[in-house]
Amino acid sequence: MFEQLVSSLSGTLVFANLVAMVVSTAAGIMVGALPGLSASMGVALLIPFTFTMDPLTGLLCMAGMYNGAIYGGSIAAILINIPGTPGAVVTTFDGNAMAKKGEGRYALETAVICSTVGGVASALALMFIAPYLAALALKFGPAEYFWISVLGLSTIASFLSGSTVKGLFCAFAGLFISTVGIDQISGVFRFTFDNMYLMEGFPEIVVLIGLYSIPEVFTMLEEVAAGKTAAANNFLLEQATNKEEKRWTFRQDFKASIPTWTRSSIIGIVIGMIPGAGSSIAAFISYKEAKRKSKNPDNFGKGEVEGIRASETANNAVTASAMIPMLTFGIPGNVVTAIMVGGLLIHGLHPGPNLFIKEPRIVYGLMWGMLLTNFIMLTLGYFGARFFAKCLKMPTVILAAAIAVLSTVGTYSLNNSMFDVYSMLCFGVVGLVMRKMKLPIAPAVLGIILGPLAETELRRALMIADSPIEIFTRPLSFFLFLLTLLSLFYPVFKARFAARGTKA
Repeated sequence: MFEQLVSSLSGTLVFANLVAMVVSTAAGIMVGALPGLSASMGVALLIPFTFTMDPLTGLLCMAGMYNGAIYGGSIAAILINIPGTPGAVVTTFDGNAMAKKGEGRYALETAVICSTVGGVASALALMFIAPYLAALALKFGPAEYFWISVLGLSTIASFLSGSTVKGLFCAFAGLFISTVGIDQISGVFRFTFDNMYLMEGFPEIVVLIGLYSIPEVFTMLEEVAAGKTAAANNFLLEQATNKEEKRWTFRQDFKASIPTWTRSSIIGIVIGMIPGAGSSIAAFISYKEAKRKSKNPDNFGKGEVEGIRASETANNAVTASAMIPMLTFGIPGNVVTAIMVGGLLIHGLHPGPNLFIKEPRIVYGLMWGMLLTNFIMLTLGYFGARFFAKCLKMPTVILAAAIAVLSTVGTYSLNNSMFDVYSMLCFGVVGLVMRKMKLPIAPAVLGIILGPLAETELRRALMIADSPIEIFTRPLSFFLFLLTLLSLFYPVFKARFAARGTKA
């Protein structure tokens, strides 16, 4: 493992890869800073443009976009009280209050430094935990992979949707979409309606771009039509980026931050390895723990810098650790890594333990990329906060048009097919309807990504087994089955306990 890590570093540090990491990280910060955009949409838009790149270069671009966007969400959260990404919701609690007190630059510097600490801790966890889990995953059979896939779907449906019923409904919809095309076991055509374009099914990236990008375009245009704007309060922006007196200092802030960095990094890494949990949950738990440990808990929510330290460290500690289940088992840890699975597949790479054996250069190179892009993010964020804050002034109409053009060009470039563009637009309408009906998109995405794996491994397990009961009775399969039941019924138990607590 250590030999592969060292040997892959030289390949990662070539000039083209360094340029790709710098440009993608800067683009990611801008995507995260713009309210309404997200890391998942940024990565989905980026993937088609990496098709002609070397696989490692393309993955490093995704790593830069991912890390940059997660941090970038704190810029809008601090300056205009609008979280640029879901994980930055907790940052608004104290970040905007600090900006209003004239400490906006101190808050921005704290955010980027804490984001880097959390991201570096997460990348180191990816480097030293993933290879051992990959060795364990090599012992898995078809039944275990089937239950791992179902566990990933169930946790996403339960944790991210707010409603288990809605989450499962969307997950099954994604599973149905994944069945379109040629059956991988029997070779039978399914739901193609004699259309040659459907024989290989819907490309994952086409579906992802449609579900995430097009609904955002319609939402932005609706805001413009209603007279709303996504532009920031210019006065607050100028105040927060030009007139601060207080700055982050090594002597005072470093020592005070160590306990929070340690605690929040551990929380973020552990939460990131749980499929479906995500940065929002990590940030909330870390913020709650910081408040509980604080000597001045009443200051939280009123401009307490400890709140920013906790939330930003935790939500960035999720980034690389969410790749651990993706690279070792092929099960994405969150929505962004689910989209990155599509990026791997585009380059002919299949996530799982065999990837460590067949393509160690790319796997360990991606790990180095997740580490290095954090330091690039630190440099760009610390010295370029004023520039990225100006992105908030971009007119909504121009931003919506740019997203629409990038979505169309990126989709067409995959196969030079207008059918893909039409499919993307259709899924965009579906995504818009889901957003209006408040149906979660993440479970549907996981259904599309994990559907083929779950179906294929289940059928292989049944073909090998003497009895269908064997897929439940194998020790590891039974354990994963119990975890799946727990993830499905956890929201029910939680709601009942909450109801009892309210009555009491």
